[in-house]
Amino acid sequence: MRFSAHWKLVLLTIGRAFLSTGKTVQGELKDRTVTPTGQQDSDPTRAFLLSFGYPVVEEDVARKVRAAQISSIARLTPFTVLANLINAIVIVPVFLGILPNVVVFGWLAAVVGLLTLTTSKWISASRSPIESASRRALDKAVSHATIFSALWAVVPIAAFSSGDANAIWIASCVTTGMICGGGFALATVPQAAIRWVAIIFIASVLSLSIDPSASTWPLLFLLSSYAVVIVCSVASAGWLFASHFLAEAELEHRGELIALLLNEFEEKASDWIWEADSQGTLRNISERFVHASGRTQDELETLRMVDLAYSLDESEARDVVGDLEEALELQKTFRDRVIGVDVKGDERWWSLSARPVYDDHGSFAGYRGVASDITETRRANALVSHLAEHDSLTGIGNRSWFLKQAEQLLEEQSKTGRTTLTLFLIDLDNFKVVNDTSGHPAGDELLRQVASRFSSISEGRTVLARFGGDEFAALGQFVSDQAASAFAEEMVNVTRKPFRIGRRDFAIGATVGFTRLRDDADTVDDLMRKADIALYKAKESGRGRALAFEADMEREVRERREMEADLREAFEYGKLATEFQPIVDARTGKVVSSEVLVRWFHPTRGEIGPDTFIPIAEHAGLILPLGNWVLKRACAAAAQCPELNSIAVNLSPVQFMDPNLVEQVTAVLAETGFPPERLVLEITESVFLKDFGTASTKLAKLRELGIHIALDDFGTGYSSLSYLRQYKFDKIKIDKSFVDEIGERSDGLAIISAVIALAHNLGLEVTAEGVERKFQVDALRTLGCDTMQGYYFGKPNANPMKITDVVNEDWDQPVSEENSPVAGLLKPAS
Repeated sequence: MRFSAHWKLVLLTIGRAFLSTGKTVQGELKDRTVTPTGQQDSDPTRAFLLSFGYPVVEEDVARKVRAAQISSIARLTPFTVLANLINAIVIVPVFLGILPNVVVFGWLAAVVGLLTLTTSKWISASRSPIESASRRALDKAVSHATIFSALWAVVPIAAFSSGDANAIWIASCVTTGMICGGGFALATVPQAAIRWVAIIFIASVLSLSIDPSASTWPLLFLLSSYAVVIVCSVASAGWLFASHFLAEAELEHRGELIALLLNEFEEKASDWIWEADSQGTLRNISERFVHASGRTQDELETLRMVDLAYSLDESEARDVVGDLEEALELQKTFRDRVIGVDVKGDERWWSLSARPVYDDHGSFAGYRGVASDITETRRANALVSHLAEHDSLTGIGNRSWFLKQAEQLLEEQSKTGRTTLTLFLIDLDNFKVVNDTSGHPAGDELLRQVASRFSSISEGRTVLARFGGDEFAALGQFVSDQAASAFAEEMVNVTRKPFRIGRRDFAIGATVGFTRLRDDADTVDDLMRKADIALYKAKESGRGRALAFEADMEREVRERREMEADLREAFEYGKLATEFQPIVDARTGKVVSSEVLVRWFHPTRGEIGPDTFIPIAEHAGLILPLGNWVLKRACAAAAQCPELNSIAVNLSPVQFMDPNLVEQVTAVLAETGFPPERLVLEITESVFLKDFGTASTKLAKLRELGIHIALDDFGTGYSSLSYLRQYKFDKIKIDKSFVDEIGERSDGLAIISAVIALAHNLGLEVTAEGVERKFQVDALRTLGCDTMQGYYFGKPNANPMKITDVVNEDWDQPVSEENSPVAGLLKPAS
C-alpha cells in the first residue's frame, strides 16, 4: 500500500490505535473503507485496517486473522518472559538503593504476577492451537500490552526523579530495549505494539523533562526518531501479515468456487470431463460420460475415444476422425475437435478439448479434457444456414444463395470454355390483384404453389430461387437457344393453369426474360442485367410471354435511360414548357376553354412528344411532381385569363392512383386562387383498369369541389360504355382517330353521331379532338358536337391570352343538312 495515496487513512488509524480497539468504523475512517462506486476499497487498504482490528471483511476471515495475530505473539512468549525477567533482575538492585523497598518489591511483584499469568495462558494455548479468535480476545491482548507497558513506563520516571546517574543509565538502556523489543514482538498486533511504544515513549519524554539540560534535546530527538521508525515498521509489518492471510482466504475461496463449478459442470446435461491413459483407453469415467455415450461404464473402460468416433457410419464423421487420431498420436493439446458418435442409433456430435498429462518422471500418462454434446447447436446452425440461403415462404433458394450458385457455375464455365449457362428471370402477372382482393395469406399460398410448379419442371435442370415479392429466377445449362427458349415457355405455360386457393381459382400467368452466356468476359451481374432487360421488353410487349435477350434491346434501354436522365435534368432546371390549345364552342366559334399541353424541346433530339416522355416520367418516378407542376402552371396562367370559361389538364393513371391526389389538387387551387368550377381534369379509361374501389370515391370528391371530369380518348378502349354507367363524368372527348375518318368512312361518322346522341341523353358535354379541316368542323356542328379542338383553330401557344381570338368566316351561318358534308352519309342504305 502506498503511503502517499492513503496517508490520511494511515495517520488516522495509527492515531486511533492508542484510543480504541477498532470495534467500529466511524466518521472519516468509515468513508474510507468504501469507494465512490459503493464497492469495498482496495485489498491493501482492507488489509491495513484489518490488522488494526477493523471489521472490513467477513467475520470468519477476521476471526482467522485475529487468531493468527495472537498466535504469532504467543510463539514469542517464552522469549518475552525471559527478557522481562532479565530486565527486572537488573533493575531491582539498582532501585533498592534509591527507592523505598516497598515500592520496588511491589513493582516487582506486579511484573512477576503479570509474567506468571502470561506464561500460564501460553501453556494452556500451546495444548490446543488457536484457529479462531474473537474481537474480545484481541482486546485482551491489547489490554495486556497496555498494562505491561505502563509497568515499564515507571522505570525511566523513577530513575530520572532520583537523579542517580547509574540508575538513569541503566533505566535508559532498559527503556530503549523495551521500546524496540516490545514493538517488534507485538508487531503482528499493531494496536498493541503502538500502545506499548507510545506509553513507554511518553514516560521517557516526561522523564527527560524532569531535569532538562543541554543534552536532553539530542536524547529527545533520538528517542522520537526511534519511536517513529518502530511505529512505521509495526504498521507495515501488521499490514503485510494481514495481507498474507487475506491472500490465503482469497485462494481458499477461489478453490471452493472452482470445486463448486467443477461439480456443477459435471452435473450439466451437455458437458463432462474425460480422461484417457497413455494407450488412449478411457478411465475415471463419470456418470455424465456414461449417460452421454449410451454405453455402460464397463464398455467405456475398454474403448478409446477414437473407437467412439468410428461408431458413427457417416461420411462427415469419418472425415474428422483422422484429425483426432493425429492429435492423439502427436501427444499435443487440442481444442474443439468435433466427432460423430452413434448413441443407441441416434446421431450425436461431440466437441472435444484436451491436454496431455505427464507423471512425476515427465513421462506421457494420457489425456485429460472436456467433452460437450453440440448436436443441438449443430442442428440449430444448420437451420440458420438453411434459412440464410433459402426463402422462408417457399423453401426454395433466395437471392443471396442464387448469386453464389451463379458465381460457381460461371467459374466452371470459364474453366471448361463452354457457353451453355442460361439465366431466367420470371415475374408473375396480376399477382398484386390476388394480394389486394384476397389478402396476403392468399398471396403467400399462391407463391408457394407457383414455387412448387417451378420446382417440378426445374428439378435436375436448373437451380431455382425467389428474389422477393413475385420475382423468381432460374439458372441452368442448355445446349442451344431452342432448348433455353423451350424451358422458358414451360415456365410461362405452367402458370397459366388456374391456382386453387381455398374455394377460389386464380389465373395469373408469368413473363420471362432470359439470356444465354455469349461472352466469356460476362459476369453474373452482366447476365442479370441482360435478363432483366429481356424481361422488361417482354412486359412492355404484352406480358404472358418469354423473350430472349438481344443486343438491340440493350441499346434501346440505354437510350431510354439517357432520355430518363435528360428528362430529370429538364424538369429540375425548368427546361419543360406548357402550351395552351384552344377549345371552341361549336355553336358560336368562341374559345371557351383550353387544354394544357406539356412540351419538351430536347437540345439534340428536338421536340419530344408527351406520348414518348410521359411513360418515361412514370417509370422514373417523376410523374407526380411533374403533374403537380403542370397543374399549378395551368391554374396560375388561366387565373389571369378570365375569357376562358375553363382549363383542361390531363391526369396520367399514375397520378390518378396517388392516394393524395384530392389533397394536392385542393392545395394547388388554394395557392393559385383558381376557381375549382373552371378546372377540368381529363382521365383515360386505363385509369379504371387498375381501379380497386378507389376511383369512384376520388371522382366523387373532386366533383364535390366543383371540378369537372372529362373522359379522354373515348371509344378507343374496351369498355368505355360501361364506364359511363359506373362513374360520373361531366364530358367526354371523342378521340382524333374517329374525327380523321369524317369524309372517308361512313361507319366512323355513324359512331360519332351515336356517341354524341348517347352523351347528350346522359347529360354530358361532347368535345371532338384533332379537328384540322373545314369539312370536319361543318360535320361536327351538324351532328351537334358541343366543343371542338385541333389545329384548325390555331396551334397551341404558351400564352393563354393569345388563343382566345379565332377568326372563322360565316361561322354564324348554320350548316344545313342538305349542304353539310354529312348529307347522304347518315342516310340509310336503300
